Amino acid sequence: MKKYWFIIWISACMSVACGAQKKLSSNLNSDENAQTQAKNEKIDNQKDLKFENTKWILKTIDGKEIETLPKPAFIMFDADDRVSGFSGCNGFGGSYYLSGDILKLDNIITTQKGCFNNNPEKLFYAVLSRVDACTVIGNKLIFTQMSKEIATFEGVEE
Repeated sequence: MKKYWFIIWISACMSVACGAQKKLSSNLNSDENAQTQAKNEKIDNQKDLKFENTKWILKTIDGKEIETLPKPAFIMFDADDRVSGFSGCNGFGGSYYLSGDILKLDNIITTQKGCFNNNPEKLFYAVLSRVDACTVIGNKLIFTQMSKEIATFEGVEE
């Protein structure tokens, strides 16, 4: 008789444990679904910016965040295949070629002001000479070299 009570007791415990696990799993799935939905809504609400006529503010170079400067470094592309911007110290301009996601910057010229050492200018110009492709996702512009991310920008409509 004790054997049967033991089996009934084990069955009841397993039943309660399974019910608790289902409830916990259901709650976890609800939390994950809510987080995924919130991310999707954020992406849906994020306007896809156009490559051209957007002011792209430099955010990272080689994965490292760029310190906020009094006047941030940026780049802009116009419909006439011209590129211009500000490196954090000097202005620059030149031409660009874009086909699909292939990007080539050419004939970049700059002003020649003296710059402070903590300025990202040298790194920024190095990125401009290395970039071989780019992608726009929402309000982000990503420069790559041989499929490796080398710089990111955040867009502001002009």
